[in-house]
Amino acid sequence: MNINISIADDHPIVVEGLRKVLEKQAGLKVIASYLSGKALLEGLQAQQPDVLLLDIRFPDTTGNELARTILPLYPLLKILVITSVDDPFDVRDMMRLGCSGYVQKTIHPHLLVEAIETVHAGGKYLQPSLREGVIGAMLRPRATSVKDILLTVREREVLELISEGLTNSDIGARLHLSHRTIENHRVSLYQKFGVNNAVSLVKLAVQHRLVQ
Repeated sequence: MNINISIADDHPIVVEGLRKVLEKQAGLKVIASYLSGKALLEGLQAQQPDVLLLDIRFPDTTGNELARTILPLYPLLKILVITSVDDPFDVRDMMRLGCSGYVQKTIHPHLLVEAIETVHAGGKYLQPSLREGVIGAMLRPRATSVKDILLTVREREVLELISEGLTNSDIGARLHLSHRTIENHRVSLYQKFGVNNAVSLVKLAVQHRLVQ
């Protein structure tokens, strides 16, 4: 029986490289690929794979938001995150959202196949080189209170604009920074405040008079 796979990554060369690797493996079939979050969500309405290989950075959204949207809609679909990002907090957050595995793009092909087969069978897969960092992140205490959180000047600017209801694109235009840079600052703020959405972030910031 084939394992049907879809690939979501905004770099065409990565998509094609993954496709070539996977199509050499018996029992694996790439049925679709997507270069943006919007294209992925539209494509899944017509065709769902068994396993979705998902990056966590897109020009129009993030892997976190996509996983949060996709998994309730398609509970049988397994998400294997494949990315260049190795931040243990990103790994932890994606797994907490319900993703079945997390690997880096530098993973050896035979380990990628192992990861796909593992999550397809209902298991969890974390690339061995990431495990120590994730365990450390889980054990590392967060700041004891909001007043102990140290923000950079740029993070304070982004926080203020988030509190005004601006989107990443709007903030990027205001600060003359890319959408991806703003998203990285947003994720950093979420991690520092121990939240996973803008509403909770702004609520805490207002409570502690970090924003108006």
